[in-house]
Parts: sequence; C-alpha cells; structure tokens
Amino acid sequence: MKAVRAHRPSLAAIVVAAGSSTRFGGNKLFAPFAGKPLICTTLEAVCQVPVRRLVLVCRPDDRVKMEKCVTQAALPRRVHVFLASGGPTRAESVLNGLKTLADNGASGQDWVLVHDGARPLVCRALLKRLLAARDTGDIVVPVIPVADSLRRTSAGGTKALDRRGVVAVQTPQFCQVATLRSAYLNCADSALFGDEAALIESTGGQVATVEGDVQNIKVTLPGDAEMLEAVLGARAGTVVGFGYDVHRFVSGRPLILGGIRITSALGLDGTSDADAVLHAVMDAVLGCAGAGDIGGMFPSSDGQYVGIDSAVLLRRVLADRRIHRLRIVSVDITVVAERPRLQIYQALMQRRVACLLGLQSTDVDVKVTGNDAIGWIGRGEGIAVLCVVTALHPK
Repeated sequence: MKAVRAHRPSLAAIVVAAGSSTRFGGNKLFAPFAGKPLICTTLEAVCQVPVRRLVLVCRPDDRVKMEKCVTQAALPRRVHVFLASGGPTRAESVLNGLKTLADNGASGQDWVLVHDGARPLVCRALLKRLLAARDTGDIVVPVIPVADSLRRTSAGGTKALDRRGVVAVQTPQFCQVATLRSAYLNCADSALFGDEAALIESTGGQVATVEGDVQNIKVTLPGDAEMLEAVLGARAGTVVGFGYDVHRFVSGRPLILGGIRITSALGLDGTSDADAVLHAVMDAVLGCAGAGDIGGMFPSSDGQYVGIDSAVLLRRVLADRRIHRLRIVSVDITVVAERPRLQIYQALMQRRVACLLGLQSTDVDVKVTGNDAIGWIGRGEGIAVLCVVTALHPK
C-alpha cells in the first residue's frame, strides 16, 4: 500500500484591493508609487515572507489593469498569483479570496495573511512577528498604541475619551484558512464586522496581537501616497549598478536592441538573441544588488539559452530573490554604433525597456552615438552598450 504523505501547511496571502477609493479621488491602487502602481509595492511587500499562493481581490472593472500590475510587480518565482472578484463589502471580498484559494489547492491547514492593498509599506520584521505568533490565538493582528487624544462628538458637543489600553489595528491579519472560512460560515451577517479579527472574535475565537509598525499606514487621502513614498526613500539606501555588453555583427540573424527589431542586413553574434541593450540593463540591475552578472546566471554552455528572447531573461533577473526588493528609479543607456542609424528607434527602445522594468518612459533614457571611426566599433564591426541603473534598496 502506498503511503499517504501528510499535508504540509503552507503560507498564502489575500490582498484586498476592491475598494472604491472615494476619498482619494481615483483608484489609489494605481497611483504612481516608487516608479510603479502602488499595488505593485504592496504585492512585493507581502511576499517578503515565503508566500506560495497570493490572491488579489479586485473590482471586475479593474481586472485587466490588475493583471498588468501583477506582471509589473517583482515577485519571487515561487509565488502563484490568482485574481478574484471583489464584492460590495470587505467580508464578501475576503470570502471570494478564500474560495479562490480553495479552488487552487489551498488546504484548511494552510495559513493566510489578509492584507489591505493600500498598505504598501508593511515590513519584513512585522510579517515575521505575525508568523512567529501563529500559535498564540485563533487570529493574530498587528496593533499600535493610539498616540493622539480622543474625543467622542455628538450633537450636544464633545467628550474626552480615555485612550489608555486603546490600540489601532493594522493588517496583515494572520490565521489558518479553515479558521477564517468557519467564521464566515457561522456568522449571520459578516458585513457587520470591519476586519477579520472582529469577525473571528464574534464567533468565539481568540484574538492575539503583535507590535505593529507606525509606517504601515493605509493610503486614504490624495497626499498619503506621496508621504509614504518619502518614507520609503528615507528608509532605503541608494544603489547604483553598471552594465556593459558588446557583440560583433554576423549575417543571418535579426538585429534586436532594447526588445525592438531593428531593420538591418546584419544581426549580432551571441548565444541568446544577442540583445546588447537588455544584456547591459540586466548586468546593471544585478550590480545594484551585488548579484554577479548574466554570464554566471545564464551560462552560454547551457543549451536552453540558445536563441532565447532576452526579455525572458530580464524577467528572470527581476524575479530573483536578491533583486525583487529593489526599487529601480532610473535607467541610463548609451548605445555605441556606427551602423545602422538608430536614432529613429530611440523612443521605441525607451518605451520597451520602461515597460519591461515596470517604469514610466521618463524614467529611462536611451542615447545613441558613434565611435568616430575609431577601433572595430568605429569600423562598423559591432555594437557596444553601456548602462547605469539607480535603485533604492531597503536598509
């Protein structure tokens, strides 16, 4: 008889991103933040711990945009992302997320982090505190003391409230999948509860707390995203990476530069598609993290890389665990070539590189120049590319 392997609990996440953003004046989750839509940073932040399945719950009208944001986010390759439709209340949205987890192999024994899509700065230390406290209650939530004085207002005036022992509750909220699902099934009206902890408590469950983080703020008003972006910059160090790549011309190959096919009688010699622009970009990105170069990551002796699209390789670089926490700020590229004339392709390359990196086009600069007929590049025998990438790296 074949032995049945016991299920090993794994970690999942539900990111709730189905709100209307009324007070923000537009969908705050698509607001620019660290060079990408804000939701990208939230997804990346949640995956600082070993999440295996991630459900992004969004409004049906936002699904196409959210799918694009998932591709822009630098997520580890271990993470499988699923989209679910949000409901009219937070409770229905989370329940739809739970159903999507179950439909995609999650077990009741698995654990789940339920997090607000508009909290992009949840830090690894907070996530680890939650995971370490998993056996202390039916659900674990981060809290911070209330520092401001409190007053209750009414038609008759205001009255001071005692703030001693009062805390503000944050997300992620952490519990077993089965615990949360059971709370929904056993509650007559889950829409009455503002978060998962209140719901579980209403069905007799115990709520445990861990120290929260004052920077784990929820973006609500138009100025909040700019304020948090400043916080992100303050708690991150600036790093710079340099990349250089060079290839000789050969016949019988297309010329690909910056992910764009260039009209040319000659292509570049190389194991992959020999896209010297993307190769230099990859080396510069790896340099920001002190992570070596593409020669070590994708050796030419490995047959799987013969003819491969360099955009595929770039996506693998961005998914590397050493890279995915970088916030790329700017990319400066110089292409040195006597032929062909590349000026008409500059804007196309700029937009394509920006798209691959999840940046705005204005964050990427592509310059082309010749070599004044000096040396083998000056004789038109090949192309060289230099690239500088500037990024923020969390301290």
